[in-house]
Amino acid sequence: MSLELRSIDKTNFYEICQLKVAQHQLNHVDSNAISLAEANFMSFPWFKGIYSDNNPIGFVLVSADTVSDRFELWRFMIDKSQQSKGYGRLAIDLLKSALVNEFGISALYTSVVVGSDSPQGFYENCGFVSTGHLVEEREIELCLSL
Repeated sequence: MSLELRSIDKTNFYEICQLKVAQHQLNHVDSNAISLAEANFMSFPWFKGIYSDNNPIGFVLVSADTVSDRFELWRFMIDKSQQSKGYGRLAIDLLKSALVNEFGISALYTSVVVGSDSPQGFYENCGFVSTGHLVEEREIELCLSL
């Protein structure tokens, strides 16, 4: 299984925006189109398409605060047709390598809403651990040491 992170531009924007999560996951992640629009308002967005064998299967958006060197996994999704195939964990590994190589960071943060369909278990299986902090008084903050 060949997986890679690719830049998103006018040639692949539409195919990335066509990727969807499963119905029960809609409350946990916005669409890729919304995420790409929001990236325009971030001070330092870093986003990539996730590809397997030249086919788009996912999307990742990291928001960076380069002053404090805090990098946050803002959005992560694998298309509903490609879930439960091991792509998510591999994509997180690729993301870790890319961020360390490009920015030299030592930690990546994210947050999740707790619930039956929460991605918390997925992130914990990828090595994220709870920091004990709440984000916006409703999301558990998680951190991955790189």
